Amino acid sequence: MQSQNRNLVWRAASRHPASRRRRGLSIIEVMISLTISAFLLVAVAAAYSASADAVEMNDKFFRATQAGRVTMNQLLTEIRRADAVQVFTDHIDVIRPAAGATGGTGTRLAKETYRTFAYDAANKQVTLQIHYDATAPSPLSPVYKLARNVDAVVFGPAELTKDANGADIVARVPVQIVVRISANEVRLSGSSGPRRAAKE
Repeated sequence: MQSQNRNLVWRAASRHPASRRRRGLSIIEVMISLTISAFLLVAVAAAYSASADAVEMNDKFFRATQAGRVTMNQLLTEIRRADAVQVFTDHIDVIRPAAGATGGTGTRLAKETYRTFAYDAANKQVTLQIHYDATAPSPLSPVYKLARNVDAVVFGPAELTKDANGADIVARVPVQIVVRISANEVRLSGSSGPRRAAKE
């Protein structure tokens, strides 16, 4: 009887040997699982970081190019509405029509003499500053920053023509603004001339 009981116990144990030995994962299996999970999490984190950096870079580039386009538009509009323009390598002086001037739009501010659009190469920006006459409380306005991340600006060379008195006046001014963020670059080009020069 005892031998039969032993045989039954032995047969039951031999039918399911895995259930007796296997109660969970071994330490090696847990370590392998954790290593694989860690690699996957690092890959996901790196992909997310790269994606976030790309989105931020695109946003900066979009904002910089938009500011460059607005600056170019403002500069060409100012040149087109001007009574006279003086072109230098690093800036343009725009003399707006006086209020009530014949044929002018009267866009000049009170006590304003001229406006300077300049390229600040050290800070990589395009600026605007308004100059006033001697009766104004201050001869200069603050320096307004129009566009940043500007890699280069080319003013001119101006195309000249003769006025009714035979003097040289600016007929057309080509302008180029280069905006750069990291490896991304956009070149904005345009040209304009004072309407007064076109009428003479």
